[in-house]
Amino acid sequence: MADPSGHGAVVSPIAATAYYCCGVRARDAASPRPICNDHLAQRFMDAEAEAIFAPFAGLRAPNGSNIVRHRLVDDILRARLAEHRNLRVVLLGCGFDTRAFRLTGGTWLEFDEPALLARKEAVLPAAEAPNALCRLATDFSPADLAAQLRAHADGGPAVVVMEGVSMYLAAAQLQGSLATLRAALAGHTLLCDLMTRRFARRFGGALLARIRALGGAFGELSDEPAASVTTAGYRLLGRQSIPGAAVAQGAVPIPRWLLATLLRSLRDGYQLYRFEALP
Repeated sequence: MADPSGHGAVVSPIAATAYYCCGVRARDAASPRPICNDHLAQRFMDAEAEAIFAPFAGLRAPNGSNIVRHRLVDDILRARLAEHRNLRVVLLGCGFDTRAFRLTGGTWLEFDEPALLARKEAVLPAAEAPNALCRLATDFSPADLAAQLRAHADGGPAVVVMEGVSMYLAAAQLQGSLATLRAALAGHTLLCDLMTRRFARRFGGALLARIRALGGAFGELSDEPAASVTTAGYRLLGRQSIPGAAVAQGAVPIPRWLLATLLRSLRDGYQLYRFEALP
């Protein structure tokens, strides 16, 4: 599809959802009590981007979970960067992520489609980042990812972030990406959000309808999504409920007791996971 920013490039329907996530962060930053406070997100929200975001604007629960998910990843990365200032941070499907500009420390690698990265570079040039930042256009094929990761691997500690990505991938695509990551970045930590099939069916209808209007769709979901990662050679380190954190932060107006009783499938169906790549 044509780039909704109006710059004439072509992005995939899934890449276009980056404008949705960016719009959520921009509104959060402008709110009286920001949760994530991505003060750079608004730079990408021109008139065409706002038009992409408009159908999503009223989705209070998905939007609240989206911004809290971003904050949870921020907090984990801040803690890791405090331990390892030169930590290599790989953002796979980075969208309009601005963490390399907002967090302190790290060597950052941003992977995404060429058209999206071209738009990103025009608005927020990598050279202006206070941390080392390299943007790498990719078609997300295992061969292309492997070559680029090998060229930038240094053997030190690394964290890979796959945020808002896994639910769009077929099982074979996810397995191929994970195998590539394990081969190129020994012992890395993987941060990814995983959604169950039941969660998507019961609570994701409104969001999915808008994603479909962009031409996108969720991939093959299961009710044991972590198994697709552990069977690819990863060890589970921990997980946190994204809706649960959103309720705790006041971003989603649901009584906490409901999450522990009638809405456990909401609480447990969408979580942020931490994995360690095994040798």
